[in-house]
Amino acid sequence: MITLETERLSIRNFKGSDWEALFEMIGQYQASELAAYDQQWPAAPEDIMRVAEWFAGGDSYLAVTLKDTGRLIGFVSLNPEQKEGRREYNLGYIFNFDYHSQGYASEACRAALEHAFGPLQADGVITGTAALNAASCRLLERLGFKKTAEATGSFTNDAEGNPVEFLGYTYSLAKKDFGRTSGLGK
Repeated sequence: MITLETERLSIRNFKGSDWEALFEMIGQYQASELAAYDQQWPAAPEDIMRVAEWFAGGDSYLAVTLKDTGRLIGFVSLNPEQKEGRREYNLGYIFNFDYHSQGYASEACRAALEHAFGPLQADGVITGTAALNAASCRLLERLGFKKTAEATGSFTNDAEGNPVEFLGYTYSLAKKDFGRTSGLGK
């Protein structure tokens, strides 16, 4: 069982009962322009219930809740990557749009990185985002990530069935660099 605390947030394992807040958040995300640059989420409530149960079955997906109310406002994920001789994790995150631009994603991702480089003993953390997702690019750079690659990709099709192509960035953060540029780390 994982519980991470920050000044304003409690970050914990998912519970099956988190599905309604997850459903709201994923609905917002899927209705946004950002959805075209990511894997598609299921839309039906019963499918999101199953996703919440699956998240609850492990330690890779963590619910981000407000400390004062317990409201789920997002999630962070740290998925292990298979790298020969290296312990690496892939960072992911989505937040309820009602809580954007308030520093919650930075706070939660910092805690996740401290967990990755601390108890999980990660050698590095990687992540990716669409070049057009300027807010996510800025967040990653504030956290100390460096852009390491660019590639064109597609996850969805337009109304005519043509792939929606976009430029994606890969970012990485090495343990030795953790905290150097943004005051993170110990």
